[in-house]
Amino acid sequence: MNVLAVIPARWASSRFPGKPLAEISGKAMVHRVWDRVQRASSVDACVIATDDERIAEYCREHGLDVEMTRSDHNTGTDRLAEVATRREADIFVNVQGDEPLINPAGIDAVVKCLIDARERGIDVSNAYVEGASAEQLASTSVVHLVPTLDGCVLTLSRLPVPCTFVEGFAHTVHVGLYALTPAALARFSSRGRGPVERAESIEMMRFIERGERIACVAVPPGSIGVDHPEDIARVEALLATRAD
Repeated sequence: MNVLAVIPARWASSRFPGKPLAEISGKAMVHRVWDRVQRASSVDACVIATDDERIAEYCREHGLDVEMTRSDHNTGTDRLAEVATRREADIFVNVQGDEPLINPAGIDAVVKCLIDARERGIDVSNAYVEGASAEQLASTSVVHLVPTLDGCVLTLSRLPVPCTFVEGFAHTVHVGLYALTPAALARFSSRGRGPVERAESIEMMRFIERGERIACVAVPPGSIGVDHPEDIARVEALLATRAD
């Protein structure tokens, strides 16, 4: 299986404009994501997909493979689908450009999950972390994944579903780490956003709303998504204590 990791990186984030080039302990955030991807044993190549020349210029200056994409994509997976029209791979992995501490083992896990799921006719896989904290349960920046008993995604939501009504539930946190086949990407990009995807702004709902199954796998915790400028300090504090 030839695996291409794609890091979508756009400048115009509503919560943190320009964050792919935000400096984290002396290195741009997107560069730190790139470095983590290089350590995933399942990945054969990596490319940064952007619509901004400032990001592309940084990549060229630092020897990072970069692909210019359209500026009208609604999601990172739409950007990934465009890359898939020009580059060949058996599996495309969407690695969020705002996860500078992404665990390479998690990337390998989501790739293996998809390879195994192909035997069941499933061509998309997602990752999640077990055990949501109280802070994560209270934040709408965090997406929660509810797994089925056979290892697929029941639903995704920015609310901590399911509601604890009768007995407790071990909530999980969805990780912005997806593996898809070229066919899945083609379907994704050819469809409009459904009402739940538009309401919650969760791109994988585009499959679920149409009755498609998504495999899922638990990955190691420890990554921090950078949604706001103040998240940079949290990442730098963790980097200062880690040897990896």
